[in-house]
Parts: sequence; structure tokens; C-alpha cells
Amino acid sequence: MDMWLVLYWTGPIGVGAFLVCLGAMIYLISKADEKSKHAKAFAQEKGLEKKK
Repeated sequence: MDMWLVLYWTGPIGVGAFLVCLGAMIYLISKADEKSKHAKAFAQEKGLEKKK
């Protein structure tokens, strides 16, 4: 029963795991946004962008 408070999601391990996952998600979203900007710039430079 004592380990339940440590391993529960509001405990130190649960909060730490949440923060690690949140940081990883923010990092991956920022990397995807950066790749998207590079791809758009490359397409525009080469004249490959879609006509609307």
C-alpha cells in the first residue's frame, strides 16, 4: 500500500514520466514543424508548389 502513493500518477514517478512524455511530444512537434518549413521552402524554390 505504501508503494501505491509513489507509483500513482500524482506521485513523483508519475509526474516525472508525464513531464518526460510532454517534453518529448513538444520536441517532436517542433522538429516536424521545422521539417515542414524546409520542405515548403524547397518546393517553392524549385517551383514545385501546388497551384490553388
